[in-house]
Amino acid sequence: MYSSSVIKRLILIHVLAIQPLLINSDLSLNTTNAYLNHKCLVNQGKYKPGSKYEDRLKRTLKMFYSGSYKGYDGIGDSTFSAIIQCRGDSYGPKCHDCFATALSALSRRCPWYKGRIIWYDQCLLAISSFNSIGKIDYDNNFCMSNAKKVEGNVISFMIAWNTLIDDLTKSATSGDNYTLYSVGEKRYKGDMLYGMVQCTKGLSPKACQECVSFISLHFQDCLNDRRGGRAVGCSCSFRLEFYPFIAEPKNHPKQCTLSSSVLKRLLLIRVLAIQLLLISSELSLNTTNAYVNHKCLVSQGKYKPGSKYEELLNTTIGILYVDSRDNKGFTLAAATPKNPKCHDCFATALAAVNSIVLCGGDAVQG
Repeated sequence: MYSSSVIKRLILIHVLAIQPLLINSDLSLNTTNAYLNHKCLVNQGKYKPGSKYEDRLKRTLKMFYSGSYKGYDGIGDSTFSAIIQCRGDSYGPKCHDCFATALSALSRRCPWYKGRIIWYDQCLLAISSFNSIGKIDYDNNFCMSNAKKVEGNVISFMIAWNTLIDDLTKSATSGDNYTLYSVGEKRYKGDMLYGMVQCTKGLSPKACQECVSFISLHFQDCLNDRRGGRAVGCSCSFRLEFYPFIAEPKNHPKQCTLSSSVLKRLLLIRVLAIQLLLISSELSLNTTNAYVNHKCLVSQGKYKPGSKYEELLNTTIGILYVDSRDNKGFTLAAATPKNPKCHDCFATALAAVNSIVLCGGDAVQG
């Protein structure tokens, strides 16, 4: 006979096997923030602990921690530059969370390197030992394409996707209030082809057009006969799919009927609920970082957006985010993590206490 503990583990394995299948069916809407690629710029060398470069990097990353809510932040001079650029529909907390994820991963993957880049689905973080703001990066680009090929006339498909990218680039760079970001769609033989174009905010409209033109020509062989793909770089990116991959705006009207996608999400929620119940029964060994309790200090009131309190809070959290990597609480974000458990616990606690479910907007002190 199996013990109750063994049975629970067998059920949990079954649940975990189902979960990826359900999650995978929802990735078409691009609601996740998948890691795409990274690059350690070895030719720029490494910096030493206590150097001026390290001090500059630390101050910049703390500034980005607050500035990432805007969707873009950049700073640069002749010896240093850094950029955080989020996807056009990823701003506020989404951009902020993507920056925190990218920073943590980049510190692990490229420790001590002066130049380093990491790409996620929703953001780009690039650091360099020379000024790259406003300049086209022709070297650090890559392509990802669908394994499935287009059926029929490849030439007509090439014309269709190139036309869509050209139209989106014009839309992103036209007018006095150009955004350097555009999404759209084009019908192709009964199917809908969806596209997105984005350039980093530091580029001029002309430079954006030149950048998109360069990567579209450079990666023709990667994209021409594929049912979807993307060309990604430091200065510009574009993506094409035969399904919508950008989340709809919050004010977009929705039907009252439950689509298959919604039903899948409901089923996924039920699976996750079962999983949490099963996992909770295994916490006696305390190998996880379980939530214990929280308290919103209501008597201290709430702060207002844009207030001095909020500014001080963001600055302090930025310092804590960096310093939580060290056992003593004081070290640099760019260093190899000395205490990743403490750092990860801090990031989890920060995300939880800022959420609407817990103390979103409350002045939590003490």
